[in-house]
Amino acid sequence: MRLEITDNRTLTDENPSVRALEFRAPPVSLGSHSENLVQLPDIAIAPRYAALDIAGDNWVFKPAIRDGLARLNGKPIFDAVELNDGDQIDITYFSMRFILDAELMVELPEAGKLDDISKIRQFPLPPRSEIRKPDAEISMNAARQKALADFTFALRGCNDFSKLLETTIRIMRTEFGARLAWMGLRRGAVGPLELVDGLTDDGVYLGQPPKFETFEYRCLARHQFISIPRTGEADTQSVLALPILAPRGAIGLLYLDSKKHTRVYDGADLSFLTAVARVVAPVVEAVIDQRLELKREQTTGVLTVVREMRARLDLKRIPDWPGLQFTAFTKPGAESVGDIYDVMRLPNGLAAVLVGRVCGDPIRTALVVAQVRGAFRMAGLHADPPRTQLKALNWILFDETDPCRLDAAILVANPKTGVAELATAGAVGVVQISSQGEHHRLTDRKAPPVASSKGFEYGGSTVRMKAGETLAFYTPGCANACNQAGDRLGEGRLIEALCDGFNRPAAAAIDDLLQDLAAFFKVGRFPDDITLLLLHRPE
Repeated sequence: MRLEITDNRTLTDENPSVRALEFRAPPVSLGSHSENLVQLPDIAIAPRYAALDIAGDNWVFKPAIRDGLARLNGKPIFDAVELNDGDQIDITYFSMRFILDAELMVELPEAGKLDDISKIRQFPLPPRSEIRKPDAEISMNAARQKALADFTFALRGCNDFSKLLETTIRIMRTEFGARLAWMGLRRGAVGPLELVDGLTDDGVYLGQPPKFETFEYRCLARHQFISIPRTGEADTQSVLALPILAPRGAIGLLYLDSKKHTRVYDGADLSFLTAVARVVAPVVEAVIDQRLELKREQTTGVLTVVREMRARLDLKRIPDWPGLQFTAFTKPGAESVGDIYDVMRLPNGLAAVLVGRVCGDPIRTALVVAQVRGAFRMAGLHADPPRTQLKALNWILFDETDPCRLDAAILVANPKTGVAELATAGAVGVVQISSQGEHHRLTDRKAPPVASSKGFEYGGSTVRMKAGETLAFYTPGCANACNQAGDRLGEGRLIEALCDGFNRPAAAAIDDLLQDLAAFFKVGRFPDDITLLLLHRPE
């Protein structure tokens, strides 16, 4: 059952206050008090005025106060009355249209999918949540129409997934004042989301939004457009989540939420985000289907050059230290390239490590990979600390006219003591694994990728490696690897596999990991480069 509630006092405004609320189970309380499932803020309405309930097979309106203030299709209501699809209930300034939709009322599964009943119960939504269908009509005011037009213009230059994700998340953050703006894409209508990006208002990059499984099922499997005005959670106030739909099915998911005690998203916000998704969908399809054939042909040779450059830059032999063991595993991506790693012995005997991923158009990527490698080696000769190196790289690479981004981790370690300085930027993962198999993430989630924020002051941290401990560095391509069934490995499973090799020599640990994850790293699909480096301090 669904109620479309209109505040008639705002009908002359450009955006009248219209709410659409879905309810799957009775009773539904109505009144002026905020504890009601349907709040009607008017002092003329009693705090607990009425309820919507089910009698037999029908919904009924039951007034708790029989004053005739409520009217059904123009007639005063004094006693319980049966409701039919399309009926309108008026109470002072508020009009409520009753919509009886079997799917919305009990969320029946599709034919042949009876197991969906348990999933519907497994992933409930809070009270007052609004669910719209894919073909729902939307409206926008003039300001948002202009914002959508600007966004559509910006999408013209999005010929790859990284630019598409960045451009879409930017409008979600600016137009909605989001605490977290998140987007995920996949290349088909089934399987997990393969390309994801999420950014909080304080610059933290997140791989998955809160309650991800709920929105993954409801938006991708059931094609629901969801607005949650009040989540009831400690950190979030409101949530919007919806699928990106194309002729082949749901190919993506948009999610955003607001910080507690701030903005409450409404139907107008859901309409605007729906428009964003509808504009994004054909661009995603164009990238997936590789319709820009001329552009692809031009870049094929460049990708080959980048792969060849990467192969030549990869170390043929990693330097040895008595107190440290290094092992690296790399694999080229099928659709994007840009990973880089280096291990260097400094003049003072210290060990310097670089693991990074460059995101940009192929020509820019080829240039930046060479620049980063040269800058890292030159900085090592000058004994620059990692945080200073990231700051210098940010100054060198930042270019608004030819953008790119570098996710990186730089470490300078003393092999004798195990003490190291570390600085990270963006999404390269760094995990410290104890001799008992416990792990601690060292990546600075608040540090943006290099070249994405002009003048950012990168910080550093001190790491102490005890005997038997391991530092693991991995690029995002490791977590994005998929098996032949299309299942994504994910960062959680990757870290679990890394921890299984605790207190093992670096070479043995990485061999065990590749054996355990053979379905992903040997016979799976690798859309992005894979780089995994282990640094172990033996007992």
